Amino acid sequence: MNFQGIKNLPTRLTANIQTRRLPLKTKQKGASALEYIVLAAALIGILTLLATSGVGDQVVQAFTDLFTDASSAGSGTTSGT
Repeated sequence: MNFQGIKNLPTRLTANIQTRRLPLKTKQKGASALEYIVLAAALIGILTLLATSGVGDQVVQAFTDLFTDASSAGSGTTSGT
C-alpha cells in the first residue's frame, strides 16, 4: 500500500480546489459588449416610450419650471405661485 500518497491527499485536494477556483475569480473583469448593447437598447426603449406618450413634454415643462424658479430665486424676484 502507498501511504505516502494518502499522507499528501489533503494537500493535493486543497491545491486542486484552489487552482480550479482561480479562473472563476479572474474570469469576468468588466462588462461585456452584450451587456452594453442590452443597456443601450433599454435606454432607447425608455426614451422612445417617453417621447411618444406625452410624458416627455411634462418632464420638459417640469425642468423648465424648476430652472425658472431657481433663476428667479437667484435674482431676488419671486414668481406668481
